[in-house]
Amino acid sequence: MTGRRRASWWLGGAGLALALALLGAAEPREVVALAAHARWPYLAAAFALTCVLTAVRGLRLRLLAGRELRPLRAAEVAAAAQLANAALPLRLGELAMVPLLQAAGVPGTVRGLSVLVVVRVVDLLALVAWAALAGGLAGGSPAAAVVTLVLLAGILAAGWAAGVRTLRRLALAWRRRPGWRRRSLAQLLRVRRELRRLARSPLRGGAVAALSVAVWGGIWGVTWALVRAIGLDWAPLPLLVGVVGAGVGSSLPVNFVGSFGSQEAGWTAALAGVGVEPRAALAAGFACHLWSLVFTLALGLAGTVGLAARQPGTSPSTLLARVRSLVSSGRDA
Repeated sequence: MTGRRRASWWLGGAGLALALALLGAAEPREVVALAAHARWPYLAAAFALTCVLTAVRGLRLRLLAGRELRPLRAAEVAAAAQLANAALPLRLGELAMVPLLQAAGVPGTVRGLSVLVVVRVVDLLALVAWAALAGGLAGGSPAAAVVTLVLLAGILAAGWAAGVRTLRRLALAWRRRPGWRRRSLAQLLRVRRELRRLARSPLRGGAVAALSVAVWGGIWGVTWALVRAIGLDWAPLPLLVGVVGAGVGSSLPVNFVGSFGSQEAGWTAALAGVGVEPRAALAAGFACHLWSLVFTLALGLAGTVGLAARQPGTSPSTLLARVRSLVSSGRDA
């Protein structure tokens, strides 16, 4: 077992322990009761918003991957990728988009990895923007939120310039080096080309940025509907703070499967900061996460079946096996 895989298993084990500890603190009986007695009108609204969110993610993929990826296939890839993220352990699901894009007609592993990395970058930037907005509004000062966003834009611009200079130095140092350095350099250069393509097309780049912001807005809407479904009448602003905290928690490497544990930790810490009782926040977080997983499963299976149906001689089980194989080989590489 390589050092990287050993570290992944250690982090995954820590994530599993965190999930079990938090579930115990939330009291499993309370979590099950909240989820089981959810009100159907709000669940239907949450599922409808999840469908819209999947379409938004698909449209963003379509803009990034180009005309090779048709709109319906893009939505199927987005749905299947979300299912892989939720189902595969140790964050292996993050790499599933590469074989899924190939199944949808976007050739090339490097091309798929570039799209994946750009999606992760714009998602992170959109989350940071929402965090700045939530922080300003939670403090009662919209002007502070605007100033924070402007400062954030300046910091990101400076960071981009510093990153480009660093990449140039790496290119000079690694271009003749074999092994992982050369592969990493090739990937970084490809990602830079993808980002430059966005920068050269203000309309396309602006659309990708707007869709990324809309993704987190959609997650906020789904969360609001789920919280109302389980009988809690929390105000939208604290929920936005909780969504930002959950997003930060989900991005942590301490994760076994489906962001369980790390997501609830971030959600609870953020809500506790705006006055929500931690145990109530934990129970609500797990209950909402379970229903979100149900929606992800339904849409992900539909997306997988749709992708498989468009490939002669390919069944959904064959496609899933191919995804697992390519994801595992990509993680070992």
